[in-house]
Amino acid sequence: MAAMDPSKIPLAPNPSGAPPNFENPPSLHDTKTGISIALIIIGAVFLAFRLGTNLKLHRKLCLDDSLCIFAFAGGVCYYAVGHVVSGRGTGRHTWDIPVTVMSASMMQLQVVIQFLIAPTLWAAKSAILALYIRIFGTITWMRRTSYVWIFLMALFYGMNIVIAGVYCVPRKGEPWEGASFQRCTSSAWLNVVVGVFSCVADLVILVLPFPIVWKLHVSMAKKYSLALVVLAIVSLYLRVIIFNGNDPTWNGTILQIVTVAEVFGTVSVSCAPAMSAFWLKIFSKSTVWSELRSSFIFSSRKSQSSKQNLSEGHQNDSKTIIRETTYQVSEDGTSRASSNYQQQLPITSMGTKSQ
Repeated sequence: MAAMDPSKIPLAPNPSGAPPNFENPPSLHDTKTGISIALIIIGAVFLAFRLGTNLKLHRKLCLDDSLCIFAFAGGVCYYAVGHVVSGRGTGRHTWDIPVTVMSASMMQLQVVIQFLIAPTLWAAKSAILALYIRIFGTITWMRRTSYVWIFLMALFYGMNIVIAGVYCVPRKGEPWEGASFQRCTSSAWLNVVVGVFSCVADLVILVLPFPIVWKLHVSMAKKYSLALVVLAIVSLYLRVIIFNGNDPTWNGTILQIVTVAEVFGTVSVSCAPAMSAFWLKIFSKSTVWSELRSSFIFSSRKSQSSKQNLSEGHQNDSKTIIRETTYQVSEDGTSRASSNYQQQLPITSMGTKSQ
């Protein structure tokens, strides 16, 4: 009996009982690419404004700026490696992927993803805490709490790298496709732990400044922060699904999309104060803004003047002057004017003069 071709064997059977679709199966690869590129562009714009504003105002970059740059670079690398992985076929349902896709190079890329995302998430979240230290540094409890959380997150995400290495990197002389693959697939519980910690960290970052800025108008900041918490919760939910083994490749691709959104969303939120400073201290005082404002004021005044002239014209046209002259005939047959009578009559809405 001839051995079955491995390229025809799916990673898992289809729950519906249908045969695998290796030709044109549903894939999240293009969706992931479009969403990720859009988020990267938005994050790049926010980061550029942040760095430009801080260099203009402070003549230097601070710790939070450096962490934000690191997080952005890590997010781009995470997307790039994930793009290669999903492009090789892992963006499909598990039952539409042949076992030959999980090669040694694919396993190596999966390990690289694990090593990239941990420091990237740490830098993105630490950038906000470092911003708190810079803004509220004179408040002792805020400064100390922020430093403690930066340190705790470094320990946690550092341990995540170590555990991923222990489970997924093959032992000496061990092939990537062998026992190391089985160990790596059994480490899905680590994704759940990371998701729980990310939710806790985002909640701490959200709540930490509230005692200080409680009386300030921070409605938009609250919305952005709450959005990050929601992303973290969605990420946790997807990690639990992957842990339960329900279509891990498809859900894993969705998790990568959510993770990219979490990284670049955090980068953008940490840039919000710099965007405000750019508007208030740079753009609103620039020549461009002065010219735009002058042009707007001139156009507004010109429009008001035109409306006023048009209104006066309508008022003048709404009345007509009637002059009546009476004549007296003399005995010699000639006539002469004896009196003049003048009256203003309004024009009715039908265009006729009312008597």
